[in-house]
Amino acid sequence: MRIPRYFSALPFLVFVGGCSILQAGKLYVPETFGFVLVGPNIYVEQTADETTKNKLRDAMVKAKESISNTFGDAKASPVVNACVTERCFWTHGGRGEYAKVYGNRILLSPRGLNWHFMAHEWSHAEMSTRLTFFAWKRMPQWFDEGVAVAVSDAPEHSEQHWQFLATSNIARPTREELYTFKTLDEWLDAVRRYSDNKNSERRARGETEIHSVYAAAGHEIRPWLAQVGTPGLLAFIEKLNAGEAFEAAYQAANPAVQGTLRDKAAQRP
Repeated sequence: MRIPRYFSALPFLVFVGGCSILQAGKLYVPETFGFVLVGPNIYVEQTADETTKNKLRDAMVKAKESISNTFGDAKASPVVNACVTERCFWTHGGRGEYAKVYGNRILLSPRGLNWHFMAHEWSHAEMSTRLTFFAWKRMPQWFDEGVAVAVSDAPEHSEQHWQFLATSNIARPTREELYTFKTLDEWLDAVRRYSDNKNSERRARGETEIHSVYAAAGHEIRPWLAQVGTPGLLAFIEKLNAGEAFEAAYQAANPAVQGTLRDKAAQRP
């Protein structure tokens, strides 16, 4: 999940984001708060074993490869902070997710120690790095999350999971509803309404996890990315940076995309 790119404005973010933002500030001085450096831009909780450290080094390579395959190269250089205990994740701002990104600081939970979730958060950092501030603000949350889901290829958010939701008749957002998840608050509200935030309880009961909202975003963006490829994605980013509206840039990148966004934009008062 992406957190506002102006994370360096800590006092403001503490006001709007609360305790988790303040706790995440510790990621900027990781060795002061129990992390050790185990590779370029990779910190891990000091109790981690060598197997975990090696796994993280390999994951960093794979995550960068996935970013480069999608964006053409990797312009962002995020710093990874990996927790091997839930207490570490909690005390650094994690709240049940697999991972989070604060500016260029990635926080991984013990459940997210793989290249999939590293690449997911790196995608948010990469998009933020390539977009101007105002272009980034115009980009809806569902699109940013959808690209991150596609880049990461995590089984939890996969097309297979989407098909499982469909065949099991589990509630999930329609395309039209997905397009309304523009802000972080709207995205988080959807996560709560579709009970995607209840997976810790499901895990405790031995039940299958449900990721309806993330899977919906990935289901929408995968075919779009497959059609436009890296050139189309970069052209889309250029259009946003030039001031073009998101809907127009999204449609222009791939005219084959259905006109739902254009039609909804025309209906706005």
